Amino acid sequence: METLRQIVATPVLGLPAFAWGGITILILIIIQVLIGAKVLKVNFMIHRVNGFVILTFAVFHAAAALIYLLG
Repeated sequence: METLRQIVATPVLGLPAFAWGGITILILIIIQVLIGAKVLKVNFMIHRVNGFVILTFAVFHAAAALIYLLG
């Protein structure tokens, strides 16, 4: 478990790895909202796939945060 905690906390460009996961999720959510508000004109399938990508990233991000906090 300590090895996973070290991997999650590894600095990448000055921030821990799990912080970059949160930034990535934030960007994906902003894109999702812009697609939903029809600011970005894309096929509905892209909107749907982006939703699943956000869900997947969020689950891994939450797991990484729990490993870091509870590890």
